[in-house]
Amino acid sequence: MSLSSLIGNEQNKELLKRSLRSGRLPHALLFAGPEGVGKRQFALSLAKAVNCQQAVSGAGAGVYPEDSCDRCGSCFRIANKEHLDVVEIKPDGAYIRIDQAREVARQAMLRPMEGRKRVFCIDEAEKLRDEAANAILKTLEEPPETTLIILITATPNSLLPTLRSRCQLLNFAPLPIEEIESYLAANYKRPAADTRLLARLSNGSIGRAISIDLSVYRNARKELLELTDVLARSRDPLRLIKAAEHFGKKEREEFIDILDIWSRILRDIFSILLDQKEGIVNEDVITRLEQLAAAVSIRLISELAESIEELRRNLRVNINKQIALESLFLRIIDLQATS
Repeated sequence: MSLSSLIGNEQNKELLKRSLRSGRLPHALLFAGPEGVGKRQFALSLAKAVNCQQAVSGAGAGVYPEDSCDRCGSCFRIANKEHLDVVEIKPDGAYIRIDQAREVARQAMLRPMEGRKRVFCIDEAEKLRDEAANAILKTLEEPPETTLIILITATPNSLLPTLRSRCQLLNFAPLPIEEIESYLAANYKRPAADTRLLARLSNGSIGRAISIDLSVYRNARKELLELTDVLARSRDPLRLIKAAEHFGKKEREEFIDILDIWSRILRDIFSILLDQKEGIVNEDVITRLEQLAAAVSIRLISELAESIEELRRNLRVNINKQIALESLFLRIIDLQATS
């Protein structure tokens, strides 16, 4: 994809185009922002632009097309990860190793093999250990004119301050729900209700919106709506024990997803209680949410939401998920008994 065809973050898009047009592209860039908001795609689109084979009429040395043509051989090879001068570096295990960083430093000193610039896209740059970061830093301190280094991270403050200071920072924001919904509607054949729900579940990320399995989401949501109803009304011990056993068997990542879905449900109920329905995510089950809102108090929903967050934090250690859920249920029942 070319820069112009990317969705969202218009300010960054225009800044990069202006830098390309004027020939004042920095030798090092830091793309920072939440996961899934387009940082990697922006990096690859920029790599296309600096190496695009389209002619730049009247351009002087160092001036690039303000965008790629997305049709030439260079653009095609970059899109297919076959271009000799565009290199993506990712963690090998938990970290980016020192030998990976040294190889970047070595290759950065060489002239491009087929394009105008060598471009190194270092993904999850926060996983550069100090030795590896210092190897990259040496290159940034004496940058070759034909090299562009792009650091990509969701946590820029995790990088060495000296590394950050050598890069021009571009902050990437989550995409507006409306833009994601429009993109999904234009590119995927789905019912309008599904597209709307996916956009609201996306956290501002097109990649996340595309990856969500709505059938899995809706099944889990149905179970959690029923669980919330049991906690709010019947407080049936047998059903709560079965629920703790059922959810407690989930693998860690799936269990975290369950907690995320439950938190969204509670936020929606809270919005209804405050008569602020504009931001509700689960609009397609609004009637069910309103029924639950009529059966609970703000205090109960707040306590339940806080208990879920505490449970999420406790997952950092190896806890028994079933026992933790049973404890959470007992706490909510005790709260209701004293209300």
